[in-house]
Amino acid sequence: MADDNTCEDGPVILHASDDGSDVARGLALASDILHDPDCDDRVLLVVNHTAIEGTRALNGADIPEGLTVVACAKAMRTHGIPASALDPRINVVPSGIVFLAQQQRSHGWYIRL
Repeated sequence: MADDNTCEDGPVILHASDDGSDVARGLALASDILHDPDCDDRVLLVVNHTAIEGTRALNGADIPEGLTVVACAKAMRTHGIPASALDPRINVVPSGIVFLAQQQRSHGWYIRL
């Protein structure tokens, strides 16, 4: 974070891991971040573990412009969620935790929900 309280470099990363309701909370928080003129316009909502259940009801109309939703394929397999059941705007990665590590190495700002 810069001295003037603005975000710089990498994206803001919201991590939903524990509960499906964290996905809805992440959408609301992402909207707040995206509407703040002093913060980054790149926000990721990474969903893994048991929070993956919250992706079932998510549709593209719920996803604010500027937010990228990322779902963990491993968690999807564990919870019996096929990729075809997700809205096409949700990006699926092989491992949510590996994706998080990669983003943090690229100077992402991590917030656990």
